[in-house]
Amino acid sequence: MINPYTFYIVGFLFSLLVYQLGWSEAYPLLSGSLLGFLSITIAVHAFMSLRWKNDRKQKNTLTLPILSAKINPWLVTGLLYLFWAADFIYEGGIPLFKILLNLPYNYTLFGVPTLHVFTVTFTSFYCIYLLHIYLLQKNKIILLIYVINMTSAILIYSRSMLFFNLASSFFLYLLHLEKLPHKKLLLLVPVIVVLFYFFGVVGTVRVSFGSDDHYDQNSFLETGKATDQFRNSNIPREFFWPYIYISSPVANLQANINTYTVLPITPKRVLEYINNEWLFESISKRINAMAGVEREKENTIREPFNVSTVYSSGYSYLGWSGIIAMSCFVLLLPFFYNKAMNNSPYQSISIAILCTTYLFLAYDNTIRLMALGFQLVYPLVVPFVENRLSKIKFLR
Repeated sequence: MINPYTFYIVGFLFSLLVYQLGWSEAYPLLSGSLLGFLSITIAVHAFMSLRWKNDRKQKNTLTLPILSAKINPWLVTGLLYLFWAADFIYEGGIPLFKILLNLPYNYTLFGVPTLHVFTVTFTSFYCIYLLHIYLLQKNKIILLIYVINMTSAILIYSRSMLFFNLASSFFLYLLHLEKLPHKKLLLLVPVIVVLFYFFGVVGTVRVSFGSDDHYDQNSFLETGKATDQFRNSNIPREFFWPYIYISSPVANLQANINTYTVLPITPKRVLEYINNEWLFESISKRINAMAGVEREKENTIREPFNVSTVYSSGYSYLGWSGIIAMSCFVLLLPFFYNKAMNNSPYQSISIAILCTTYLFLAYDNTIRLMALGFQLVYPLVVPFVENRLSKIKFLR
């Protein structure tokens, strides 16, 4: 059951359930057509999940990649932190410390262009790779190096990178188990609650940045139009953050369907749709620049809530045809990707990353996002690169 189809279901079901809490006055009523569509995709993904075949035949893919025996992980980690140092120099400081010291910082401008994309995506992939090695060898030094690489997400104050990496790590751990410990998994409930609270604390600190109130709990409640029912309840206000982040993408999808004026479908718009919704954003941006076009906008409930599931932009391009086409793309990708990774020593790593990608499809089009989707390229490319690097003696 540990496969991307399962976590597509988890992501959308959880989002829909949280939506029903009704803590925000900004949310529209979900239409029957949208609820029907999402219900159908959940049912189809449930069928595909039951049919999922990981052709590794027990633990064939739980073997050590060549990279682990040939290339020193301390060297790779050192190189990655050199790249992080370049980002810090470019920024003029470490984001975590700048925020703690109340210094000016704009996270949207952080990092050396292009290099930052590689550093974020490869570090995330390398974290999961290191955990894979640790789970096979039980080498505590490898676990230490894993923690060191995970720390980079905290240094750059990136909640998304940290949560993505933790999710992929958890899924990889489950893939290494012979049997799922269902009772122990129930203990995750309080852990997740604590993580959600921590997420709200970090968010409150971020929006309070530069404010006279160093911990302003009311600012985000105003932004998200929290209901009087929530404001007057005994629920800690920090939980309004995960509520908004989990449920607002579905609200934005509904708002976009309600208000966006879809242009007639033409071959040009179909090509723009494929470019901007099916390809990595670094590729689509360059194609857009050469063609002199911009990615289609989406109508949202209000700023700054501007993410709206994997389906919303598809509606902006092609209406319901774009949503249905995206659902087919989402359905087929894991099948063909898993076939490409068949019997690879990186297959378990790739499945763990793919599970995370699909869990967050209810949040955004994580397939095209470089921070997550591009991680799926490394399990395909690294085996070819490592064979060449392993021949260089000083790397050993």
